[in-house]
Parts: sequence; structure tokens; C-alpha cells
Amino acid sequence: MMLVSFQQWVVATRSDSVQQVFLTGGSPMRTQLLALISAGLFLVPSLDAQVSLEMQPTEANADITNVTLYRNRAAITRTSTLELDAGGHAIFFRDIPVTAFLSSVQARVSDNASLLSVDTSSQPIVADNSKLVAELIAEIEEVEFQLASNNSQSEAIQLQIEMLKTLIGKATNDKESPVDIEEFDAQLAFIGKRMEGLSENISANAKEKQDLKDVLDNLKQRKRNISADNKYQTDAIVDIGVARASTVEIQLTYLVNNATWSPVYSIRANAQGNVITIDYDAELSQKTGENWNDVSLTLSTAQPQQSTTPPMPRPWYVDVYAPPQPAAAAKRRSMNRTDMALESRHMGTVGAADINVEAASANATVVGDGPAVSFVLPRKITVPSNIDDKQTTSLGSIETSAEHYLIAVPMLTDRVFIRSEVTNKSDYILLPGRASIFHGSDYVGKTSLSTISPNETFSLDLGIDPSVLTTRTLVEKVTSSTGLFGSGKQTMYDYQITISNGHDKPIEIRVFDRIPVSQNEEIEVILQKLSSPLSSDAVYLRTDRPQGIVRWDLTIPANMTGDQSFAMSWQVEIARGKDIELSPLPE
Repeated sequence: MMLVSFQQWVVATRSDSVQQVFLTGGSPMRTQLLALISAGLFLVPSLDAQVSLEMQPTEANADITNVTLYRNRAAITRTSTLELDAGGHAIFFRDIPVTAFLSSVQARVSDNASLLSVDTSSQPIVADNSKLVAELIAEIEEVEFQLASNNSQSEAIQLQIEMLKTLIGKATNDKESPVDIEEFDAQLAFIGKRMEGLSENISANAKEKQDLKDVLDNLKQRKRNISADNKYQTDAIVDIGVARASTVEIQLTYLVNNATWSPVYSIRANAQGNVITIDYDAELSQKTGENWNDVSLTLSTAQPQQSTTPPMPRPWYVDVYAPPQPAAAAKRRSMNRTDMALESRHMGTVGAADINVEAASANATVVGDGPAVSFVLPRKITVPSNIDDKQTTSLGSIETSAEHYLIAVPMLTDRVFIRSEVTNKSDYILLPGRASIFHGSDYVGKTSLSTISPNETFSLDLGIDPSVLTTRTLVEKVTSSTGLFGSGKQTMYDYQITISNGHDKPIEIRVFDRIPVSQNEEIEVILQKLSSPLSSDAVYLRTDRPQGIVRWDLTIPANMTGDQSFAMSWQVEIARGKDIELSPLPE
């Protein structure tokens, strides 16, 4: 029973802001408050008087109007608009789904009413399953009859096979009369055809028998589940006070699991690869037990119901080693640790008609709230529950420019790859997700994007350029003695790379190769006689060059093919003492 001060209640109804109360728990049994209010109390209340309110039960008849979808969670909001008289009202929101976290239930009311409390109640649903049980029994008896018929067919087939075997034995052992070859061949053909047909019947009969057994097992399991299927109906009850008869809006919000979304992308590059369009979509999936019909949807990267308290290290003790305890004691101790681990994991979880088509097709609005980002869709959306197929909806389309160039690694392949350096010039954070890539009208393939913030640049591979080829050749490899009296030894590698450009315009290409990296001071590796200088890119020089990766940034003129192909060369010298044996080197 809840007693509310009339003075506090009247003052509360004068608040200009929307009020909100979180569920703090309550008994499943609810006692309505007895009526002591009179008309005079409403007109001239005594500030010191304590009165009680009778809560008039009212059905909310609320639809789901708003959904905030998180990764593996969703916040569901039901909205009810009611014409209410002055007084206390208990608003019943029926059938809260079993996937809901009851500790997350909260409510808010419009400013012409006062929110007094929020509670939940669960009641068992008594269902008459006798008709369903009778139907299942009838189905089970029918399948058992079919199985018996199947067994009879198996016996009949087997009997026919035995009779045919008898005929074969009689035909081959009949020595009293001369053998008629033509008649004998006809008998064998007849018997062979019958045996083939019977073999097929055996296979079909065995498959039918297995199918019938599977159906029978399923029906029996369903019958067993009926008696174990205890269902409950959970309702939320929102107590409010209304000072004057008026239209009141009540919203109930709760978290559910079995709902999630993930980003997916279609990335389209023009034929030149310097203009990129990113279609930013979201895959939606929910099995909450409630259909989301024509709701306002917000997609969020926040993580509700996650622990907000950082984990802390526990003391780590070291002591003199003690021999293992006996098996029984060790088992008990292991079980205790398991229980503690389960407890630790448990404690880690805290508890409009005629829409304008252009407006509905607009990009989602990005709302940044602390570390989380939300995407507010400009249109209503319907997402059915308990379906296996995921539903895709558009968040927006991003068009941006890109720096386009080619990548060649001729030591591994003669194919040349197209790459664009793309800058995210939108307000969107591109979250990790799958992406389908299109270059011009061609589908290139799939890739995965990592988190990309606004104004961040990322690499995008657009497939293979068929008009450009590279070839790497080991022209010569020579090992010779060096120094006074041949005290040293050197191995010289002479390489050449040719690049064929079939385009009618120059191309920008980055060519990669490698040289050995010495791990011993007695071995010296020298890169020399380069016909084209290495790249001067600062990032390359800092990261890849110390690892022995060599890179050239080249501009190849148009139509350089065949004998006119661009060529460059370089040498690698590996010097060491004559008694030093090198580890194997690839060529």
C-alpha cells in the first residue's frame, strides 16, 4: 500500500518539466489505496492533512512508438495517450516480453500529471492444453501406424528377394532336362530386373522409415514439452496522479535482449577511382517477442547493462610450494572456484500520415553523446520479431574524393592492384563492418572496415588493373672472393623490373620489393646501382625501410608497352667472411 501526501502530490503536478521515475522494486501483490478525497479537498486543501488516493485501474492500450537499438540490446518505449479524470490512476501496460530486464523499467508522464510509482507484476497463465495434447496423440498414433505399414512392406520385399533366390537356385541346379539357352537368358534377365527393382524399394523403404522415426520423436518431444511449458504474463503498472481532468501521455521504457544491429557498406568508386561513394547501411535483427510496427528508430553504439565499474587487480601471493591435496579435496576446491567465477560474472552485469518522400529518404541524423554515437532515422520503420532473415535499412550516403594510385609487387605477382586513399569527409563514424566494393560497374569483392572517424583517411583496394603488368627478373647472381688472399666472400644479385602501361595516360604506381636484413655484424648488405631512387615518403622510411622493404614511387608515361615498357634495375651485395655460412636466401 502506498500513501501519498496530498500536499506533495499537488505541488508535484505543478512541475513544468517531464517527470521520470525508475523501478525500485515492489511486491507482485498490489493493494489499491482507499478513497478519502472529497471535492472540498481539491478546492481548499489543508497543507498539513494527510490523505490517501484510490488508484483507478486503467488499461494503457499502448503501442511501441520508439526503439533505441544497441548492439545486443534494445530500449523499447510504449506510449499511451489517455483521457483521465482528476484523481489517482493505475495504468496497466500488459504483456512485457520475457526478454525484458525488469530492473530497467522506467516511466515518464506529461507535465499535467504526477508520476508516483512504477511496479511490475507476473502472473501464471493457466492454459487448457487438452485439445492440443489430443491432437498430438492422434498424430503420434498415425505415424506409428505408418511405421507398422513400413515394417510390413520391408518384410514383403525381403520375402520376394528370398523367392527370387530360390528360383535362381532351381534354374542353376536343374540337371534332369537339357538347358534351353534362350529361356535361361530370359529367366536371368527377368530375375535381374526384379532384384534391381526390389533393391530400389529397400532403399526408399529405409529412408521413409527413418523420416517417420524423426517425425515420431519430434511429436513425442512436443507432447513432453507441453507439461513443462509454464508461461507467465508480466505487466507493468504505472501509478500517476491527475489534478484536473485532461489528456495525459504516459511512456513506459524497458530494455530487452535478443536484438542487435551491425553496419554494412557498399563502396562504389568511379572508373578513375578518384571519387568514392559509401552507402552506409544497418542490418537489423530482433527476436524479442514483440513486433516493431511503424516505430521511430535510433541506432546507438552505447552499451547499456554493462558494468560501469572498472575491474581492479587482486593481491598476488607467492609462498613456498605445497604438495597437491588429495583428489577429493582438490575437486571440492575446484568447484568453489567455479562458483566464485560464476558469481563474479553475474556481478559484472548492472543491473504521421503522408510523409514527405524526400524527408524520409534523408540521411540519418548523427547525435554524439559522450563516447557513444547515435543515428536517428528520419522515417518510421517496421521490424518483425522472430525472423531469421536480417533487415537492412539505409543510414546515409557519403560522397568523397580519393587519391588514386597503383600497387605492384612483381616479386610475388605480375598483376597490378588499384588502391585509393579515401578520406571520410562526413559527420559519420564508420563502425567496423563488412563492405562490398564496386569499381565502375564491376563488383570487386568484399572487405572489412575498421573504425574510421570523421576526417580520417583509410586505404581502399579496388581490384586489379588489367592494362598494367610488371615483371621482375634476376639478371645475374655471382659469388666471388674478396680481400687479400681471398679472406672475404660476396654474392651479387642483379635485378630488373619492367612495367607495361597500356593506358593512354600516365599512371602513378608504387612498386615494392625487398632486400635481406643482416642479423649479424659480420654480414653486410648493400643496396646499390639503383636506376630509380627509392621513395622519400616519411612514413615508409620510418616503418618499412628498416625492415628491408624497398619501394619506388614512379610515374609511368602513357602507352609504354612491349619494347617501350619502362625498365629499372638495382643490385644487392651481400659481403661476409669466407668461413661464414649464410642462411638460405630467396632469389
